[in-house]
Amino acid sequence: MVRWGVISPGSHLDTKIVPAMKSLGNTEVVAVFSRSYDRAKDFSLRHNIPAAYDSLTDFGKHEMDAVFVAAPNAYHAEYTEQMALAGKHVLCEKPMAIDLGSAQNMIEVCDKAGVKLGIAFNLRAHPAHKYMKELLMGSKIGPIVYVSGQWAFGNHGADAPPQRTGLRSWWHDPSVLGGSDSLMATGIHVIDLICDLLQDTIIEVTALSNGQTEARPLDSLASVCCKFSKGTIANIVCGRIIPDSNNDLIIYGRDGYMKGQDTISEKQQGRVVVGTGSGIDEYEFPEEPLGNYSLEIDNFNKSITDQVEVLASGVAGYHSLEVTLAAVRSAWEGVTVKLR
Repeated sequence: MVRWGVISPGSHLDTKIVPAMKSLGNTEVVAVFSRSYDRAKDFSLRHNIPAAYDSLTDFGKHEMDAVFVAAPNAYHAEYTEQMALAGKHVLCEKPMAIDLGSAQNMIEVCDKAGVKLGIAFNLRAHPAHKYMKELLMGSKIGPIVYVSGQWAFGNHGADAPPQRTGLRSWWHDPSVLGGSDSLMATGIHVIDLICDLLQDTIIEVTALSNGQTEARPLDSLASVCCKFSKGTIANIVCGRIIPDSNNDLIIYGRDGYMKGQDTISEKQQGRVVVGTGSGIDEYEFPEEPLGNYSLEIDNFNKSITDQVEVLASGVAGYHSLEVTLAAVRSAWEGVTVKLR
């Protein structure tokens, strides 16, 4: 049994992470931390969690194996480092930090403390994406030429995403988000997924957005063009003002293509279409609303006992952050950013 503590009891923990944890037979949620004791206590009662804390030091002393950090972006590094120093394995929400220095320090602190660090890129856990990765590793469609991935949403008739208030108002603060809204929310997920599937790193980034200006520092729509070290070109689209978005992943190789239809989603769902000279094959994946989260957490449980590698390591999280920050800079300055 892996004992978990959770940090920052907002809607993400409330409706996704903790329910996913409780769906697993090898997982127990034993403690929750919030800067407000009342919020921590209320959350603990609603989810039948034994202990509630508003002191991070006391929370770190609780008998538990791992901690899920779901705090606002700017707090990820601080909370991760404190939990690592307390001897806890850490699964941290993306982005792992809002600057590369903090991200590197997270990796080093966890390594020195002898604890596992994982970044919560749950798209990697989707069985559709795992299947696509297996086919790619077997050169099913030959060398990869071009990749397109999109994750966007929105409301009909709305020219802007809804205003968040109260405890969720940090979503409108560039200094807390890391300089971008949609890029840090969903774009970074797609960037990480493509890097994982191609088993390659991005060396050049060019981005356009409807933000990253003095008048409008945050974006609600962005497009990022990336070049990989092996020559593949990828385009990532993310946004909050496309209500009818087809959130698909398309990979074109020299000898065929793969398409993940509606697989870029918080839900486990969609289908994979594989086309080659010998024909077209399709694979369906039944909808499981919490499926990706459950698989992600189960993976981290097993990584603690060295049964498997962590799904997305701190090193992977660093590269995805590096690319996303390069996209933010590119959108601000109108330049192409070279990473290597």
